[in-house]
Amino acid sequence: MKKWPIIIAITVVCSMSIGLYLGKLIVPDLPVGTVAAGIIGSVVGVGIVFGNIKLREKRKSHNVPDVDERTWVNIKNFYALSLYIVLFGSMLLVCVLFAMGVETIEIGALSIYLIVLFMLLVVGTFVVKRK
Repeated sequence: MKKWPIIIAITVVCSMSIGLYLGKLIVPDLPVGTVAAGIIGSVVGVGIVFGNIKLREKRKSHNVPDVDERTWVNIKNFYALSLYIVLFGSMLLVCVLFAMGVETIEIGALSIYLIVLFMLLVVGTFVVKRK
């Protein structure tokens, strides 16, 4: 079972490399630096994830689990509350924009809004997990 993470990492890196190579074939004007950055970025990303897993395994010398039932209940309650806050907050934001006369919303603004929401959810999850 210890070899599965290595096999998965090699599969992900090879698949991304093949995908970037095919992208280079489809879009011939794609700079080589972009393809190299994509391949190196995927290798570094997989390395960071597996390095983090190895460090956690090395530090964890006792038999206490990271999360228990109370933690799962807290995380569930956090996601339930944040769902309502995000839904009602987004509805209020759309209503305010409509009242101001905004008829279109730029895709870039939507992507930044969603990135901020996801980052807040991730940070909130880590905070709830530590309680």
